[in-house]
Amino acid sequence: MFHCRVFFLCTCTFAHSVATLKSTRADLSACHPMLDFSHVAQYWKLDSTQHVSFLQDLGCEIRSNPSPESQDYTCGDGAFACVAKVPNANPNDYMCCNIKYSSRSGPRITNMLGESLDVWRAGLSTLVQIPKAREVAPTLLVQINVQPYAPYWYTMGCEDGRIAEVLVSGTSLGESNVTVRSGALHANESFAVRVGDGLWQELSWRTAVVDQAVTFVSSPSMMITGVITATDPQHWGPDASAVINVGGLSITVQQHTLGSADEGKPMLDVGVNGAYSKSQGVGGLLGPDGTILVQGTAPVPCMTIDASVSA
Repeated sequence: MFHCRVFFLCTCTFAHSVATLKSTRADLSACHPMLDFSHVAQYWKLDSTQHVSFLQDLGCEIRSNPSPESQDYTCGDGAFACVAKVPNANPNDYMCCNIKYSSRSGPRITNMLGESLDVWRAGLSTLVQIPKAREVAPTLLVQINVQPYAPYWYTMGCEDGRIAEVLVSGTSLGESNVTVRSGALHANESFAVRVGDGLWQELSWRTAVVDQAVTFVSSPSMMITGVITATDPQHWGPDASAVINVGGLSITVQQHTLGSADEGKPMLDVGVNGAYSKSQGVGGLLGPDGTILVQGTAPVPCMTIDASVSA
């Protein structure tokens, strides 16, 4: 028997050296990728003519290069030179935004031995693989997809990684793998379950009511149910969860959402319960070798706009 839960870790701050940044205007990036998730969400609600004032409210300053032929766009120590994407902008203008250095965090998991592990790497990671041997096709494979709320291709900031999806596959599921995605209950892409390449089956305010369970799949080999409920009403409101019963194991995916409306941050918490064959063993991060699998990984350094200091 084993039981594992996934928790979340706050960002840790590291000290970095700060230097004056120089560039040509053609090389300057846009300013908004340096925003965190909440500011990005607010930024894109604004008309493009309001973007400069929004950045100024965060401490960014408008600068102008008096000698464009020099192609030298400079900010003071600890500031980042960038441009606001606004219509009919002065070609000599740019902005200096004060920056702070930090690192990207990720989910913290507890393996079957009670050891805490940090998943720093974005993308797919294996939680459970049964049997452990890689040479054998797994009867059960549980993976997590760790992603930030704002995609890294969209923002260079310090968004923490969270479990965005859970993927379950293996011979015990037959030909169909199962994907559970995160999504706020009110969102266009809400919490949902998909079997194979089929349609997403949503669990949202549009499709369900509180404390009324729904069945997504019911077959001799697999049962998938879902419900919107408040599992911890003192800390969280009602949110979606799904339970996948397959191969003698129960995989529980519980969503928690921070915030609301367009700034809601849904994250997934995963629990695995059940019996397994000791002779086959358990691989993956939740197995006894989890600490070995994360050795050598570290949080990714990053920088973001420091709204507490003027450039």
